[in-house]
Amino acid sequence: MTIETEIAAVAPIADAMLPANATPLEKAILTAELARLATVDPRVIATIWNPATCPVVLLPWLAQAVSVDVWSDGWSESQKRAVIAASPIVHRLKGTLGAVKRSLAAFSLDTNVVEWWEDDARRGTFRVEINYHDGSPIFDPILQGQAITAVRSAKPKTRVFTTRAVLGARGPLYVGGYARTQLLAVAHPFVFDATVLRATTSMAATAATFTSATAHPRAP
Repeated sequence: MTIETEIAAVAPIADAMLPANATPLEKAILTAELARLATVDPRVIATIWNPATCPVVLLPWLAQAVSVDVWSDGWSESQKRAVIAASPIVHRLKGTLGAVKRSLAAFSLDTNVVEWWEDDARRGTFRVEINYHDGSPIFDPILQGQAITAVRSAKPKTRVFTTRAVLGARGPLYVGGYARTQLLAVAHPFVFDATVLRATTSMAATAATFTSATAHPRAP
């Protein structure tokens, strides 16, 4: 089918869609657009609304259609699809702990949400912990900032939260022991007693033997 044939096939549809006072230019534009849409496989439309099958080039528009709050063209394809897939449930649960956790899960980060009653913190607050350890993504302040922005959008507006990056380290642990002796000496301050004359009289006797020896020089 040639272009002219395709345009002639949709021209009656364009005439029926436009008002009677439409200009020839308006009719030509609508006819050309209908002819272009006629070449699209209808099955593609079903894939566009699915974040798992939508063409990569159309992902930004799909994100806008499902009201993704935080978006970056620098994300990987899997990251973009995960954020889009999480957006509908996040909006349905917005203002709850479930929405906060789902918004964090879309960023493929190891996170914990600690509420105030779990950590003896100020009432009504919570803390978001982002864990970095072996096998997890390296510390990325930009990605972490985007995750925090997503939490701020999903949380209840009256709730205050803090964030903490937890960096794990692995290494050898050495344990040893030794014998120890401790001597504790306590020195109390000297206290003067009241002036009191005290005396003690003691009497004793003993037998003593004295021996006297005189040494004279030897005569020549």
